[in-house]
Amino acid sequence: MKRVLVIVVTYNGLPWLDRCLSSVTTSPSFQAPTGNLIQDVFVVDNDSTDGSADYVKSHFPAAKLVRSAENLGFSKANNLGMQYALDHGYDYVYLLNQDAWLEPGAMEKLVAAAESHPAYAVLSPLQMTDAFKDLDRQFAKIYPRAALGRKDNSSVISSGVERSREISDVKRVMAAHWLVSVKVLKEVGLFNENLFPFYGQDDNWCHRARHKGYKIGIVPQARAVHDRAQRKEDKDRLIFRNYYTGSLVRLANPNVPMWLSYLYILPFTLVKAVKYRSLKVFTSFFRLHAQFPAIRTLRSS
Repeated sequence: MKRVLVIVVTYNGLPWLDRCLSSVTTSPSFQAPTGNLIQDVFVVDNDSTDGSADYVKSHFPAAKLVRSAENLGFSKANNLGMQYALDHGYDYVYLLNQDAWLEPGAMEKLVAAAESHPAYAVLSPLQMTDAFKDLDRQFAKIYPRAALGRKDNSSVISSGVERSREISDVKRVMAAHWLVSVKVLKEVGLFNENLFPFYGQDDNWCHRARHKGYKIGIVPQARAVHDRAQRKEDKDRLIFRNYYTGSLVRLANPNVPMWLSYLYILPFTLVKAVKYRSLKVFTSFFRLHAQFPAIRTLRSS
């Protein structure tokens, strides 16, 4: 019998919580006394102001709820859940975004694939838009469409050839849906809270896992939703996430020499400064330099 701890970090996520948590708690394996799989739910609320924590407590009383007095960020909050799994003998953790949910049977397919293929550090289902109409736009960028000889996302979804593959290899996958073996977690470690408090921790963790010889994969037979709902970001947030955090991820990647990553970032800085028409890109460039000691420490860990 395998035990999975589903970790959900909430921050003003009330519009999605019912679909998110119900997709786990309505599964036959949710706290089931028999069967091959048991799922428990661990929710960390990052000081929501919309009643998310109270909703979880009243509607999903079986979930373990941690109420934070401050916004811990994505990494630290998920690390609380992953450490709980390490301390309480779980076999797997499943990182589930608050704006995401699983198709019935998806967890069972993911765990079965993980049991058959222990070389994979992370397994993700197909991450799709609401109503399973198409691939999530960010997920579509990393999913290996080229291997099928097709460019449209709908062809990938419906392709009998691709759906028949048990696992498709990728270099990284976003942590809206992540199944991770606790055994691998012990070796690779938790998210880095210092360099990647809000963004980039999933890419960095995938890089670290691959550096230790593990693979990252997609299980096409398992499907799930990541509902981004056309949310927009202002310029400052885009600079922080796309330029600053993206550059940190590249510099911290232990699979590529740091000097080579830095050579890429030099023209990348000019491109982003022109794109965003903002001097804040150059401020972020110098901020990167201040993080070099922490980056070198992480690369060597």
